[in-house]
Amino acid sequence: MKDDEIIHSDVLNYFNAEFDALDERLRTGKLDYKERVLVSRKIDEAVHLLAPYVRSDPRARHLVRSAEALKKELLSVREMIVKQLKTEDQQALWQAITERKTTGQGSDGPDTAH
Repeated sequence: MKDDEIIHSDVLNYFNAEFDALDERLRTGKLDYKERVLVSRKIDEAVHLLAPYVRSDPRARHLVRSAEALKKELLSVREMIVKQLKTEDQQALWQAITERKTTGQGSDGPDTAH
């Protein structure tokens, strides 16, 4: 029975490490939307495999809950929209700066002598 407990613990540790790595990739923005959908499907498969152990093992229960929360975050479009808006705002700001520089060179600004 001891070998079964070791294997059980190893499996939980494996899934825990994988979910932590995915969470880190999500936080650093290294997953595009297509990858997010694919990863969420894999999380569904993992949760299905862990489901029989949820009632008897608190670690498995906690792991499934955190996996479900991660899946919800992965499929959240809000973060992607916010990221896209930030990028658009930065592009608009850059465009405004470059336009100001190009139009400011020929005008009567502080650079011209009177």
